[in-house]
Amino acid sequence: MKYTLEDIHNIDLGLVKEFVKICNKYDFKYYIIGGTLLGAIRHKGFIPWDDDMDIAMPREDFERFLNVANNELPSNMKLITFRNNESYRYYLPRIVDLNTEIVEKRYADSGEKSNLFIDIFPIDGTPNNKLLRKLYYFRILYNRLMVSWYYIDTIDPSRKRSLLEKILIIAGKILPTKIIINPKKHLEKIDSLMKKNKIESSKYIGTIMGAYRTREIVPKSYFGMPTKYDFEDMQLTGPQQYNEYLTHMYGDYMQIPKDISTNSHYE
Repeated sequence: MKYTLEDIHNIDLGLVKEFVKICNKYDFKYYIIGGTLLGAIRHKGFIPWDDDMDIAMPREDFERFLNVANNELPSNMKLITFRNNESYRYYLPRIVDLNTEIVEKRYADSGEKSNLFIDIFPIDGTPNNKLLRKLYYFRILYNRLMVSWYYIDTIDPSRKRSLLEKILIIAGKILPTKIIINPKKHLEKIDSLMKKNKIESSKYIGTIMGAYRTREIVPKSYFGMPTKYDFEDMQLTGPQQYNEYLTHMYGDYMQIPKDISTNSHYE
């Protein structure tokens, strides 16, 4: 089936509404972040040309959510993680709509099918010492690179990338990554590293497994108490200091980009 952007938005909203029901039932904190927060502030909903949602949870609530989600979600939805699904290749868990079928652009050549989904990001602390924080970044990004190299054939070809990223992709295609890399080992290492620094004792926190990597680490005060923002036909909670967060991430975030195009990840 070919989904329109409106179809995708409606399915995403259905997934998020079930997610929020669980959070409300168990008193889990969550924050809309990234483009979803930007959409809430600038458009009161989705960025019109975007097709995904960015939702994050403090690590403690994130882990508790993973434990209860599949007992709470309706039968047409499922939480998938690298631990409960051997073929799943990402660190971030996702809630999928089992009634949908799509091919992500990165899998266009293979025709591999999946479902429409929303990712859930953990919010973690980082070392307070600047040097140790940089070392932490390096270790996380190194393990991310190893996983990406193993799955090099599924790198999204439509994303804009830096020269360094382009060089690393070329290197990954040359090296015998399927032989020398165990992706599950690196996913476990990422998980272990990210859990080491508690939010309560950290000055800088965030979602380093997001697309912007270390830029998504911000002063803890930016998140603050989850604050309600209008999003389409509902309200979702996001960072208390949304202006500081969005300015850090996007600069003049209220300015509409000139090169607007539909940013669909699906075929």
